[in-house]
Amino acid sequence: MRTSEHRTGLWRLSLEQIEATVADHLGNGRVPGNQAAACLSRQVSMYLAKNVGGWSTTRIGRFYNGRHHTTVLHAIEKIERLRQTDESLDALIEVISDELSPYMEGCFTARYQLGWTTALIDAVTDRVLQEIRRLTTEGKLEGPLALAQREGRVQ
Repeated sequence: MRTSEHRTGLWRLSLEQIEATVADHLGNGRVPGNQAAACLSRQVSMYLAKNVGGWSTTRIGRFYNGRHHTTVLHAIEKIERLRQTDESLDALIEVISDELSPYMEGCFTARYQLGWTTALIDAVTDRVLQEIRRLTTEGKLEGPLALAQREGRVQ
């Protein structure tokens, strides 16, 4: 596969680098179809390709299986809205942006301030616990935690 040429944005990144980094966190976004997990991954990648990589919406759309540039615009706008309301997604995008930064390669501790890391962990933990509670109440989660919740040992 041919690699994409670099464009000047905040950092010089290829679309492949952006996709690979996002895929490490959210799964592959370069797949056909509109499954929820792949869609979110693809939308985050499109957002970062535009805002961090400086790529045009037309080029981003071509990279993602020939999608129209208005689809890319929709993805960017959606992620911008979600970042304002979802702390865990906002924190995840910050982490991915830092991973894409050439200045942040190497030591993990050099990347993050202690308070920010704690806030990220808290936001992700809250989100995971909310999802576990939702799945348990819908009867879709089985296992020791679901059993403990039914018996009233865990709230």
